[in-house]
Amino acid sequence: MADFDPDESGCEHLRVQAHAKVNLYLDIIGSRSDGYHEIETIFHSIGLHDDIYLRKRIDRQITVHCEHPHVPCDPRNLAYRAAKLLLDNTPDLSGVEIQILKRIPVAAGLGGGSADAAAVLYGMNALFDLNLTQRDLMQLGVQLGADVPFCILGGAALGRGIGEILTPLPPLEEAWILLVNPGFEIPTAWVYQQINLSLTVPKKNVTILARCLQNGEFVNVARHLYNGLEVPVLSKYPAVAEIKTKLGNRPGSCGVLMSGSGATVFALMQSQAEANLAAANFENDFAFCRATPMSRVGLRIS
Repeated sequence: MADFDPDESGCEHLRVQAHAKVNLYLDIIGSRSDGYHEIETIFHSIGLHDDIYLRKRIDRQITVHCEHPHVPCDPRNLAYRAAKLLLDNTPDLSGVEIQILKRIPVAAGLGGGSADAAAVLYGMNALFDLNLTQRDLMQLGVQLGADVPFCILGGAALGRGIGEILTPLPPLEEAWILLVNPGFEIPTAWVYQQINLSLTVPKKNVTILARCLQNGEFVNVARHLYNGLEVPVLSKYPAVAEIKTKLGNRPGSCGVLMSGSGATVFALMQSQAEANLAAANFENDFAFCRATPMSRVGLRIS
C-alpha cells in the first residue's frame, strides 16, 4: 500500500507503525463482573507491525480501508472505534480517513487490533495537535480494550488488573523471536471459559521473570516463560501443541510459549541468524512464520 498522495485539498497525513506484542507471562488470577478477568502478565513489543495511514477529512466522518478479508471496515473495527472515541471527546475535531496495511495475523494472540487502535489514538493526537499526554491516551485506550494501553506504552511492562495497570520493565536488547501461527483462530471467550480458578496448579512466578528482565538475563527470561491459558488450548488444538514441540526442538530455541489466547506460538532465539534459519525452515509448513526482533517501542510515526 502506498503512502497517501497529496491532493488538491492539501489535507495533512501521516503513517504510524503499530507493533504487535507477545506475552512472556500470562496468568488468570480472578474474574470480574464486567466480563474481564484479573490477570498478571508481562507484555513485550516486537518488530512485526501494521502500518496505519491517517489523513484529515474536511467533514467529521470516519472511513476505514483495509484489504485483509477478515478485517471489518466499519464500527466493528477497533481503529474506527478509536477515532470515534477521540471525535466524541473533541467536539471541534474533523474526521479522519484510516488505511490499514495488515501484517500482524488477525485474532492470533499478538494484539493486532489493539495495536491498530493505539496507533489511531497516537497518530490523531499528533495529526490534530491535541497535546494529549501518553497517560491521557492510555486512559482513553482502556475504554477500547485491555491491551490498548500497553500498545501505547510499548517496550516491556508488567501488567495487572485487566492488563491496564502497567509497570515498565527494561526491554530485551537485540533479541530475536520466531513467530508461527497455524492459520486458524481460537475463540478467546472459549479459552477463558476453560480456566478453573478454584484449582490449585503449579505455576511460575511473575516476579522472577520480571527480575530476569530487570537484570537483562535473556536465558533466564526464556526459562521462565509461562502462559496459564496453554493447557486447554494445547489439549483441544493438537496443531498448536505440535508447533510448540517443533519450535522447542529447533536449534537456537531458548524458550517457547503460546502468546495470549493463541493460536500463535513464539520461540525466543539465540541469534538473528538462528531465527532467520528457523523461519526459512518452517515457512512452507505453516500459514504464518516470521522471524522478527523484539522492539523497544509499541508505536512509531514514520
